[in-house]
Amino acid sequence: MDARLEAILSRVHGNVLADIGCDHGKVAVYAVLRGLVRRSIAADISKACLDKARALAKERGAEAVEFRLGDGMSVLAPYEADCVVIAGMGGREMVKILSCAPPSDAEFILVPHDDAPLLRGYLAREGYAALSDVTIKAGGKFYPVIVCKKDGVSRTLSTEELLYGSGAATAERLEYMRQREKALQDICGGMDKNAPAYAAQLELLQATRRAIGRGI
Repeated sequence: MDARLEAILSRVHGNVLADIGCDHGKVAVYAVLRGLVRRSIAADISKACLDKARALAKERGAEAVEFRLGDGMSVLAPYEADCVVIAGMGGREMVKILSCAPPSDAEFILVPHDDAPLLRGYLAREGYAALSDVTIKAGGKFYPVIVCKKDGVSRTLSTEELLYGSGAATAERLEYMRQREKALQDICGGMDKNAPAYAAQLELLQATRRAIGRGI
């Protein structure tokens, strides 16, 4: 089990977990085996992925896992799950899934592999309160782990918060921000300062430096 999956499992709790885009089904299976939830729903649009998840559940003896073939959260009834995990896809796809989701009062655990600022902006506008937003490092890559729940209050985030989340920075987030600072320095240093895209890249660099300075 890699650090990304362990970070997800460490935040799972409740009665019914829905693992949306479950892939091999590890979150759904191990959440049941570890007693984190009473039962899990492993869902994926891919039959091949669901077959792998079924095989894992059978191998590990996880009987309280149900498998559903379908797109996003369309496989769920309203308020069926009280914990929803969406990982292994980009933030843009997560926005699409959430925008078409049935009514839910679940706690969401979201781990996008790209477009995290877009996802954070959507969550803030649509009234999802961030309960935590941390950065973890797994396999040499950095991933945000966003835990949120809808409270209906629309919010506006700063550029720093969109880029890196809110709350005090962990060592892994600081490492990620310093990596991004170096990359943005190189990008800006190689650009014509009169180029249309230069101002946008410079703003990202300045926001990153502000975030590092504030320990966000």
